[in-house]
Amino acid sequence: MKKITLLFLTVITSFCANAQALYTFDSVKTTSGIIDPSPVPLFTGITCGSFSATGTPPNSLAALRFDFSGWSIGSVGGPADTLFSGMTGAISTAEYYEVTLTPQAGYSITGDSIKFSFERSGTGVRSYAVRSSLDGFTANLNAVYAAPNINVEVLPGNIFFLKKDIQTNQNRNIIVLDASFANLVAPVTFRFYAWNAEAPSGTFSIDNVNFIGSSTLGTGVSEKNKMDITVFPNPSQSGLFTIDLNNLSGKSTIRVYDIIGNIIYSTETRSIAKQMIDLSSLANGSYFVSITNNNGTTTKKIVVNK
Repeated sequence: MKKITLLFLTVITSFCANAQALYTFDSVKTTSGIIDPSPVPLFTGITCGSFSATGTPPNSLAALRFDFSGWSIGSVGGPADTLFSGMTGAISTAEYYEVTLTPQAGYSITGDSIKFSFERSGTGVRSYAVRSSLDGFTANLNAVYAAPNINVEVLPGNIFFLKKDIQTNQNRNIIVLDASFANLVAPVTFRFYAWNAEAPSGTFSIDNVNFIGSSTLGTGVSEKNKMDITVFPNPSQSGLFTIDLNNLSGKSTIRVYDIIGNIIYSTETRSIAKQMIDLSSLANGSYFVSITNNNGTTTKKIVVNK
């Protein structure tokens, strides 16, 4: 059984498997209620809350993951259930999963993206979206579905819609967080909504939930990160970036990641001054450049805007 993970990276760590705060749901049973009883993850600068379910039956329908029924009905079954125009339901703001991230004293947090998997039973939901407390849960957050997108499409209003009669998709749902999620010093709550189920018993399950971002000390310097690295121009209209290593000694490893944590560029250098990286072949958007040296690791957000 897959486990739900929460990944919230500090700027002092790289996007790698050992930099994870894990929501494993190991203690969830079909009798454990609507709050995940598993120990919450621990991570510097952030207090991670427990996942909970609201507006659902009293227990998860599966162990080791959150999987509840009782979602808003709206899919009639048959050929029409693969067309959004055939749906009759609407989002219910009284039914959702939620989790809260709280900056610890002296820290601010910045969110960049969320990545998660989706699962449903045969009569489960076909529409889902994510909202946050920053606007009082009024608007769906920016939704992207990673290619190939033959099973799910993102509709106007940032609604994920299951357009194929399948029951699961793995790690392809992406929420891109905008500038309003930068430098937060107050708690932020995320809610996962679902609707257009085919039957009251139809389920909605999320898995592998990854929050990607950073936590920073209030002084503006990330904990344990004393490397003074500059990346320019940023944004870059050509896709060419110069990294000023500011006379770091020894070997430096430079990696570039996309918004869901895939390594798309990697190089090593012993230069103590400036190093240019060519990302001109990449699509416009936000990326992360990580520099690792014997002094530590620092990660910076960069933007390609050709």
